[in-house]
Amino acid sequence: MTLQQLMGKGGIVLAPGIYDALSGLIATQMGAKTVYLSGASLAYTRFGRSDVGLVSVSEVHDTLAAITDRIETPVIVDADNGFGNALNVQRTVRYFERAGAAAIQLEDQSFPKRCGHLDGKRLISRAEMVGKVKAALDARQDDATLIIARTDARAVEGLEAALDRAEAYCEAGA
Repeated sequence: MTLQQLMGKGGIVLAPGIYDALSGLIATQMGAKTVYLSGASLAYTRFGRSDVGLVSVSEVHDTLAAITDRIETPVIVDADNGFGNALNVQRTVRYFERAGAAAIQLEDQSFPKRCGHLDGKRLISRAEMVGKVKAALDARQDDATLIIARTDARAVEGLEAALDRAEAYCEAGA
């Protein structure tokens, strides 16, 4: 079942966090219908460090490819800030989609990014993030590949700004 089909059954999906093919297999065997590969999980398990932009696009891709080679469960993958500008976002989307991502999550932080629960985050402009969302949508080959936009504006600019950003990203197609 695709991620879109799962979401259509109630709109909310539970996606346990995984960090490699074994944790993905365990989650699947325990009944998970979708899983989430986060940048933080890779930073912690590969480097023993917080998610502060150390994980590269290639490291995420290679981990994603190993996971999708082992399980058929849809994988939502954290693409951080797209690993650069709108052109980098397009490359990241194509790269992750070919590796089997069911959904690709982008966030509106500048580089180097920091994990959502850490202090010191900096955001790109709302307009630049809207551009990244549009670039991601243009780059994907299959409409079934979902593009998810996340904002970290609440901690930086407040709740109202976060809601405004989220609405703009949805209107852009995320």
